[in-house]
Amino acid sequence: MNSTAPSPTPPEEEGPCGDWTYHEWAEASSTNDLARSLPPRHIAVCRVQKSGRGRFNRKWVGEEGGLWSSFTVPLDTAAGVHWGHLPLVAGLALLNMLRSMGIANARLRWPNDVLIGKSKLAGILVERPSAHMAVIGIGINIFNDVASIAGEIKDPPARLADLVQDCPSLHDVMASLGRHLDQVFSTFAHGGIPTLQEGLAQAWAGERPVSILTDDETIRGIFTGIDDQGNPVVSLPAGSLRTVPAHLINRLVEEQA
Repeated sequence: MNSTAPSPTPPEEEGPCGDWTYHEWAEASSTNDLARSLPPRHIAVCRVQKSGRGRFNRKWVGEEGGLWSSFTVPLDTAAGVHWGHLPLVAGLALLNMLRSMGIANARLRWPNDVLIGKSKLAGILVERPSAHMAVIGIGINIFNDVASIAGEIKDPPARLADLVQDCPSLHDVMASLGRHLDQVFSTFAHGGIPTLQEGLAQAWAGERPVSILTDDETIRGIFTGIDDQGNPVVSLPAGSLRTVPAHLINRLVEEQA
């Protein structure tokens, strides 16, 4: 994958953020693009993200008041860490952070969204600019005006300020997220997805009907969780279980129960 990134303007502010180093821009097209030129254990963050993207280049609206950030993490290929599992790593770190704030009803939607009920609070996009580094982009609605974007995106938006009394500042949320990401990534780096299975088993908030779209078929069934490689497992109408390889999936759609 191409590791060359366009040279950004210098950040307006930078400094320590727990065990990370952050670099903040007032405005950027994409924090993932900014992060490509940073070393591991750094954070690119901006106040307004003009061209944020989700999976398959879907639009992510990043207005002022949200946390639009990208964390760079090292990839030790000798240890067998598969970068494609990092959306689950980041999702579990996000859930752990939210639960530490008292938000018990947060859940994951495979593979990279954090929902409150049916409303989307956060999204994750992981990219690999080089063989030895991945960029974990995380966008969280916090203080931004989600009412103004409700008609522009598919999922109804949720925001942290409406869920937490005395909501922490953007910097404090970023620091807390960095700590939780450290904890989950360290566990993952030593043993892969199987070491996170207990936490991930509780991440989905129950089974639910889904449609899984691949290039060749649409698979309908009940999402029951993931296997030890992060692949979705569905219960088919006939009663059998089917594991769908993640790399074949174009989209997983949650259906009405």
